[in-house]
Amino acid sequence: MSIKERMGNLLKKVEEKLSKVFNKYTISTIFFILVIILNLPKSSTTIYNLQIGDIAPKTIRATVNMLVEDKEATKHRIEEAMNNVSPVFDYNSQLFSNTVSLLKKALFSINKKNMETSEKNFFLILKLKPNVSLYKRIVRFKPEYIFKPAQNALETLQSYYIVDSVRNLYKFSTDKIMIRDIKNPKEERLLNKDDVIDVMRAKIIAYNNLRDTVDNVILRNTIWDLISQLISPNLTFNSLATQQKKEEAAKKVNKVFFKISKGEIIVRSGDVITKSDYLKLNALNSLKQKQNTYLKFIANMLIFIIISIVLFKIYETTKVKKNKWIAVAKTLAIVETLIIIQLLIFKLFTYLSNVISFSNVDITQSAILLGMPFAVASMITAIIIDFEFAFLVSILFGITSWLSTSPEMASYIGIYVFLGNVIGIFGIKKEKTRTGIIKAGLYVSLSNIVFIALLYLLRNNDITKTTLIDLTFGVASGILSSIIVSGLLPVFEFSFNVTTDIKLLELGNLNNQLLKELAIKAPGTYHHSIVVSSLAEAAASEIGANPLIVKVGSYYHDIGKIRKPMYFVENQTDGKNPHDKLKPSISALIIKNHVKYGVEIAKKSRLGNYIIDIIQQHHGTSLIKYFYNKAKENGLDPKEEDFRYPGPKPQTKEAGIVMIADEVEAASKTLSNPTVSHLRDFVREITNKIFLDGQLDECELTLKDLNKIVDSFVKVLVGIFHHRIEYPEENQKNNESNDNK
Repeated sequence: MSIKERMGNLLKKVEEKLSKVFNKYTISTIFFILVIILNLPKSSTTIYNLQIGDIAPKTIRATVNMLVEDKEATKHRIEEAMNNVSPVFDYNSQLFSNTVSLLKKALFSINKKNMETSEKNFFLILKLKPNVSLYKRIVRFKPEYIFKPAQNALETLQSYYIVDSVRNLYKFSTDKIMIRDIKNPKEERLLNKDDVIDVMRAKIIAYNNLRDTVDNVILRNTIWDLISQLISPNLTFNSLATQQKKEEAAKKVNKVFFKISKGEIIVRSGDVITKSDYLKLNALNSLKQKQNTYLKFIANMLIFIIISIVLFKIYETTKVKKNKWIAVAKTLAIVETLIIIQLLIFKLFTYLSNVISFSNVDITQSAILLGMPFAVASMITAIIIDFEFAFLVSILFGITSWLSTSPEMASYIGIYVFLGNVIGIFGIKKEKTRTGIIKAGLYVSLSNIVFIALLYLLRNNDITKTTLIDLTFGVASGILSSIIVSGLLPVFEFSFNVTTDIKLLELGNLNNQLLKELAIKAPGTYHHSIVVSSLAEAAASEIGANPLIVKVGSYYHDIGKIRKPMYFVENQTDGKNPHDKLKPSISALIIKNHVKYGVEIAKKSRLGNYIIDIIQQHHGTSLIKYFYNKAKENGLDPKEEDFRYPGPKPQTKEAGIVMIADEVEAASKTLSNPTVSHLRDFVREITNKIFLDGQLDECELTLKDLNKIVDSFVKVLVGIFHHRIEYPEENQKNNESNDNK
């Protein structure tokens, strides 16, 4: 036995033992213990844990000179400054002149010869809801009869400042409002509230003008019904600009401080703690870093554990079509290992942020945290498990980063991490290749750039050296994520014996050593596998299964035949059949064993669960009819179960597709000059036999799927047979071909 085979057997035994010991509960317990250990806070105690109204147990003195901010007084100042800011309104000075232009265009576009189209176009120009009754009244008059009075009425409002409701102005505490023309936002001026009217008042002014200029009541009412819908506010409240003004005012407010001198008595023994005393004690606690971190740690850990459990339960319950390729315990082990790795990365970058920012004033702690490769776990989860689970992991890391960072960063770091993770897994979902990983990392970098830039814009900060440093670290985050993913992915593929789409692409290379061996030892089987892959891939694409899994699985589904290739009819080129000298039961055993041998070869070659399951399930528990019937003809009383494959039946769509494709390809070799309709009947008959035998009971293929599979198979077979016309009956050789696969 070679060293490689020994290693394969050893790994197999280790995996079997570990799978018994490490179930999903054991794995989860170990995971949460590791998370707790990683996040244990440094030992600290609160030495001045006193509240307002408490009695001081001893005399406490200040150990240093320091300034203490009176946060409530500062907050009061900021609120007062913000309340004194006049609200900002955008002024559209061209509103009514533009409305008049649109009205003129609409009126003079009326075409009485094509009323339906003209009506639709009329209201479309004015951006109004169609009104058939009003339109019929309008077309009774010449356009100029309506336009001139309407123009005068609307232009009367040009000199007014109009809001939706004057009542809304008085919710602001200031007597004036700030207005700025939308054409030149930089020019701002103050306006008294009394100089502003609302839409209702504007309509009254316009109607009075119309009443004075139009004597014809029918014409006047028609014009009014039209223009009353066109009167709208030319002043619009700009909440963003107002908030920016308030923030600017808040920044200009000087904080309120009081001084503590070294040696000063903060509180004497027996004194009642006042508000001032409490503020000073809190300042000393903060200075000495004696805050009670254990309560925060316990709270954060409980939140993390609860969220982890809830997200996994959501995945289990909402993902009805569960991943049958990877066991739940292995899924947990992979994802939880990735989370631990991601937490270690977070710890490392937190440490680096403290060290580097201390020695380099230009690089802040926040900049280094922005450069953390936070998308590693979610990207690998998307590749190995699926997109949905990766999205839940993104939510977990978004919340975790929000809980774990300092208060000044917590407001945005959670969103930053969550969005970056989501962009990363979308990139991976789009292209699961080695190159795709790099692209996904660049997508994360781009997402980080956009987020950081928007953050600075929202804060109304200028572009400075600090901004450029933050953007640089944001770019580095995505690039580092892709580099780490590229390095870790092969380790996870090997350690957990999982097959990713990336590995499938590598296994699907026809220059693979195992496929070369199949081509040399069993050329007929090799050719059969290539055709099966074409059939299966087309069917998988048609019904929404994974085409890559069925294609590569088809390449290897009969790999076990390399052990005894001449016992299978497709490899018999000299007309000799070794089964002629064997008992039917022995022949059936040899035929069945190609599945067993295939699984052994796949496990030794670490082809992964996708391919192993297809090899094991592609015959299900079907009957080897040829040798079963032969045993009957020989006067024996054979047991049907002795002539059936051991199974299991196909558990997934992909395995079911390969089973049908395998049967169809083998049986199609007996066809000669079939028509398209004959091919369809032929494929449907084989599919129905498999279905009626119960082989598809445990997979997710529906009758609708089976019809689509039949159609896709026919398209491929038509290409193979080139529309030949003869269709002979299926004969005994067909049975032998099927049973000797």
